Parts: sequence; structure tokens; C-alpha cells
Amino acid sequence: MEPGRSDRASAWRAGLGAALVAGLAAFCALRLQVVTDITAFMADVADPKLAALSRGMASSELTRTLVLSVSDEHGDPDVAIAGAQALADRLQTRSEVAWLRTGPGELHAEAIHNLYYPRRFFLLADETGGLQDRLSDDGLRAAARELRRQLGLPTSGVIKQIAPADPLLAYPAQLRRLEAAQGGGVGLRDGHFVAEDQHALVMLATRSSPFDAADQAPLQAAIEAAFAEIDAQSGGRLVLEQSGVARFALAAETSMRADIGRISTVSLVGIVALFLLMFRSPRLVLLSLAPLVAGVAAALAACLALFGSVHGLTLAFGATLIGVCIDYSVHLFNHHMLDPPRDGPRQSARRIWPGLLLGALTTVAGFAGLAWTSFPGLREVALFASIGVLVAALATRYWLPELLPMSPKPGWVQRRAAAGLARMVAAMRRRRSAVAVLPAAALGLCVVGLPRIEFSDDVRRLTALDPEMLEEDERVRARVSRMDGGRFVVAFGADEEAALAGNDAVAVRLRAAQAAGEVEAFRSLHALVWSERLQRDNAAALADPSLPARLDAAFVAEGFRAGSFAKFFSDMSHGPDPMRPADLAATPLAEAARTFRADIEGGEIALVTLLRGVSDVAALQARLADLPDVRYFDQQGMMQAAFGRYRARTLELVVFGLLAMLTTVWLRYRRLKLALAAFAPAVLAAATALALIALSGVTIGILHAVALLLVLCMGVDYGVFLAESRHDPRGFDATVLSVLLACLTTVLAFGLLAMSASPALQAIGVTVGLGVLLSLVLAPAALVLAGAGEGKDHG
Repeated sequence: MEPGRSDRASAWRAGLGAALVAGLAAFCALRLQVVTDITAFMADVADPKLAALSRGMASSELTRTLVLSVSDEHGDPDVAIAGAQALADRLQTRSEVAWLRTGPGELHAEAIHNLYYPRRFFLLADETGGLQDRLSDDGLRAAARELRRQLGLPTSGVIKQIAPADPLLAYPAQLRRLEAAQGGGVGLRDGHFVAEDQHALVMLATRSSPFDAADQAPLQAAIEAAFAEIDAQSGGRLVLEQSGVARFALAAETSMRADIGRISTVSLVGIVALFLLMFRSPRLVLLSLAPLVAGVAAALAACLALFGSVHGLTLAFGATLIGVCIDYSVHLFNHHMLDPPRDGPRQSARRIWPGLLLGALTTVAGFAGLAWTSFPGLREVALFASIGVLVAALATRYWLPELLPMSPKPGWVQRRAAAGLARMVAAMRRRRSAVAVLPAAALGLCVVGLPRIEFSDDVRRLTALDPEMLEEDERVRARVSRMDGGRFVVAFGADEEAALAGNDAVAVRLRAAQAAGEVEAFRSLHALVWSERLQRDNAAALADPSLPARLDAAFVAEGFRAGSFAKFFSDMSHGPDPMRPADLAATPLAEAARTFRADIEGGEIALVTLLRGVSDVAALQARLADLPDVRYFDQQGMMQAAFGRYRARTLELVVFGLLAMLTTVWLRYRRLKLALAAFAPAVLAAATALALIALSGVTIGILHAVALLLVLCMGVDYGVFLAESRHDPRGFDATVLSVLLACLTTVLAFGLLAMSASPALQAIGVTVGLGVLLSLVLAPAALVLAGAGEGKDHG
């Protein structure tokens, strides 16, 4: 501190500010948890049930499952199986793994038999009409003919054993359903799962969500390390391929973290170099970051306290606050160094505070609208930005002055730059007709470009998928399930029985749709377990007192001996209770059953039927329309429709933000012309940036709309700073330099975002980079055209 100041009070205030920031930083370090779940940036869809399902499936068994495919370059399946088993042995004990399978297990056949054979009486037919047909006299004669046919086949050994107790062949029919449910080309070789006779499979599920990088990263590293060792031992002839959501989520987070680190580092290096050139003092360069550190620490602490974590996109977005919050310290430096008051930096801070506060409030007003969206991610961004900007402004006003020297000397570059900019603005005032060309040209670009806007609401544009990884995932998935990704039919139920009843009805309708060519194939929990009501309906039909005599007559007519099937009815009289999903838990079918189930909010249960080859969506939806609590779920189409609705909603909120900003500015100046001079350039700059993006052929998405808010917030700051200094020649020179530096720091931050691998960050970077550059040009032009600063303003 300099002599003559209230050293003790200043030191106390400086120390208090540093302690508060250190406390916030410590809280963030202890609680920091970064997530990358893209569903945070997915709006609630129109159908609440499908919205709940979409969120519930983010951590369901289906999304937590990984499939590892090991093959031999020479096509030897035995080598592939040995490699897969060695890999499984190394992964089996990993804490991240919930379960792992390389085959059905030794007890597979026995477990299946013990589960289904005693309950064959419950599994005859899954629809009322079919049950009646099977047990009619003609149906019983047909069953007798079918039994006689199968007994004549070379593979009749099993049928001969079970026929006396299962003449209607309910148990073999159930085995065929299980085989069909397995899907894909998965077979068995020496007890191991093998696809296409050469790819040995390891199937596993993780304990945590696929979007939990803390668990997924170590597991992926363990898979790669274990396979590298096994492959080396086999002479380098093995090939590993994977399928699973976790790999893409982990790759997205890794890329995002790399972007955050690169953007933050290069931005800071560029800003430090610029400030050293301008202010010459390393101390001032460090002090310029103080409000930024305070703002980011407070914003991050607020997000962690309220949400328990922070999204990677929010954190990346927060890194770009360098281009906003640092504007405040630059504004204070320029005024204190180029137009220093007698009372030192606190007086400089008081003098610029009205404009600083107004700029911060317009920024918060612009982001306030995002709090009303249905995107949890965008609400988090709104909170982060609002708190970060307000705290940075307050730190500039009350903390930073206590850290500044009393009378810093401006550097040569700083003085010359301010003087040169002042002369440029003076020249603009002398040539207003030429200046008018700037907004006119911007308006012309808007007229040409805005009608050419093409909107895209494809959620896949938010992330960059590695094409090779995507192709690998599709190859492995085709070997295992051959089902379409993201297309399901879902039966909802308040409890398990209600959901199973809906699932039974879905299976019947989908068989009809399959016969009509509307869908190629489907996989359902229905192949494993039916509702208790449907099972009891089967048992009740078989309990018909007339059935034993009618069955005996029908089978005798086809050449069987009378009384051959008495065991069927005696077994039925003391059989077990109907099967429930819980009965699958101790069998090899447990994992398969869980992939069809998703528990959603409110305790409701959703049973998912996977589809392949949907050729007529409208016909399929019509076929399911009368089933209560059943939905056709097309994830991509649903999210695209939702993004379309919420893109429009966000643009409406941008308009709301504009009105809030204009109202805030007008309340400050109470003169429409001056308020428009401060406000309109940002609007025109944002519109022109959007027009240029459209003219370049890029489609507009939700994050372009969000980025428009940033352009408006920063552009209005530029206009407000200039308007506040309109009657102060020396202060105006300092303000023009502040606006230039603010623009350069923002372009440094957001220009690098445009180079990010993430399409989401690219959209923000390009929009904001263009917008702030245009605001830099249009803000002084608007002030000149409004005549502000020349004598008295004219309202």
C-alpha cells in the first residue's frame, strides 16, 4: 500500500476479500464433481412418461452394459475364445463391474428347465383367442399331429422324455421363445458366447452410470491394459472391439476437459501478453484476474451447492467468462491510469460504478430468461453466468481498489492507443454520413441472411462422435442384438404386474405388425416372463373338467394310446405358483431381464421392447394406440421435436432478455435516444452475426440461440460504458480503450472456442466471436449517430 492511505483499513479489506475467495476456492476443490451427461441439455418432452423414461434409461441396465468382442486375425475361434476368457478373468474382480458373462454357465440348461418346465401349464398361449383355439377339439387334434411329427424327427429324444407330461409342447415352445429373444448371431462354442462363429464375446455391466467418468475411466484403462498384455502373449494376433454408451461418454468428457484446459490456458496467455503490452506491469496483470477468480469461484460454488455437481459444458462456458468479467478490471485500470482522481483507486471505482453495475445488471437480465427453460443444463449456465458476473462486478468495485497503487503511470502504448481511438471517434463525428454506412450494411446483411436461416434440432450435433468408434460400436452391436438403437415400444405400469400386462399386449400387437411387414423383428421381456394374470388364465383354461377326455380322444384319434397323458393333468394339480420376474434373479436370465426394465420417477416401472427394421411408424403407432400406458419411443425423433420446441422457446426468452435489458438501460438514462444508442448496437450485432452464419451455410441450433444472449450482454456493456463517459473527454478516451480491450479479450476466449472439437462449443464460439467484433464497430457508431457527448444530449 502507498503512504497516505488508510493502510490498516485497506489491508483489512484486501485480506477479507482474499479470504472469502480462498474459502470459495477451497469449497470448490473439495466438492468439485464434473459431469458430462448430455441429458442435462435435453428438454422435457411433451409426453411426461417418455420424458421420465428418457431420464431413467440414462443409467439403466441397457445403457450400463458393455460388450467386448475378441477375434483372431486368422479367424481361429479357439484363439479368440482363449483371449476373451483371459480378458474376462482379469476384469471379473474389478470393483466397477456389476456382473460379467462369457457364456450361459454350467447350470444354464438345468436352471432353465427348473424354472419353466414345472410352469408349462401357465405358458400355453399369450392371447385369449389363441388359447381357445389351442384347446378346442380341432386345436387338440392339431397338437396331436404336431407331437407325432416331432416324435418322428431325428432330434426327438427330448420330446420323447417330456411328451407324457407335456403333450401340448408348451415347454419346447417356451425354449423357442428364449432362443428367439437371444437375438443377433450369438451362439455357443465350448460354453462361450460366440458371434458369427469367430468373435468371442464378453458381456458386462458397470455398477455406475455410463456417464460417471470417475468409474468408467479406470475400467476402460483396465480393459485396454489387460487386452494389451493378453494380445502380446498371443503374438499380437487378437483384435478387440467394444460396444457401449460409456465409451462415447468418456470420450466426450476427455475431449471436453482437453478443450477446457486448452481454451483457458491459451486465453490466459493471450490476455496476459496483451495486458503486459498495454499496462507494462506484471502486478496489474495479476490483479486484473482478481475479479474473474472471485466470480468463477462464487459461481462454481453456487452450482456445486445447489446441484451437487457442475456440467462440463457449464465449466467450459465459465472459462469464457474470462472475456466478460475481466472487462470490469480493465475498465477500472484505464480510468485510474489515464484519468486518475486525487482520492486514488477507490474514487476511480466509485466514478465508473454506475456504468459497471448497469452493465452487470443487463448481463444478468439477459441470462435470467434461461432460468425458465426445461433444460437443467441451461438453468445451470444461467446461474453460473449471473452469479459470476455480479460477483466479478462487486469485486471490481469493493476489493480490487484496495489492491491497486495510488498513482500508477500509464504506459506509452496505453496512452497512444487511447489517444488514437479518441481521434478515430472524433473523425467519425465529423463524417456521420459515412458512419451511417456501418449500421446500414449490417441491416443489409440481416435482410439477405436472416431469411436463409435453417434450423437443426438434432441432439447429435451437441457432441462430436468419432466415426471409427461409431462404426466399431455398430459392428459389435449388430453381432449381439441386431436391434435398432433408440427405437422402442414401452409399457408403463404403477407396479410390476401392471407393466407386465401391458408388455403382454404389446408382444401380441408386435407379432401382428411383424406379420404385416411394419416391423422386421422385436425383443421383449415377454419371451422370459408373462404377467401373473395371463399365466393364471392359461392354468384356468387347462383346468376345464372336460379337457382330459377331449384331449385323450383327440390324441387317440391320431394314433396315441388312451391314457398316455395322465401325468400332464396330475402334475398340473400340484404345480408351482405362476412365475414372477423375481424368479429370474437366480438364473442366467437375470441380466437379460434387467435390460428390458427401467425404473422411473415416482416408482413407476417401464418395460422396454427393442425393435428392428420399423418400416411404417404411423401404422405401428396406430396398432398400439388403444393400449393404455403404452408408447412408441423414437429417441432421436422425440429429442429432435423437443429441441425444436425449446429452441423456439429460447429465442422467445432472448426477446424477453432484450426487453429486460432495454428497460434497465432506459431506467438509467430516461432518454429513449440515448437508451437506444446504448442498446441497439448489440441487437444489430447479434442479428448480423446470425445472418453471416446462415449465409455460410451453417444450420442454427439451440446453442446458437444461447450464444446470442452473450452477444447481447457484452454488446450492451460496450454501449453502456460509452454512454456513461459521453460528457467526460478524458474518461471517454479511457472508455473507448476499455471497450477495445474488452472485445479483444472476448475474441481471444471465444475465438478459441470456435476451434474446439465440440460442436456445442463451436456454435457458441463462432456466434459470440462474430457478435462482439460487430458490437465493437457498431457501439461507437450508434453513439456518434445519436449525437451523444456533443454538448447537451437531445432526447
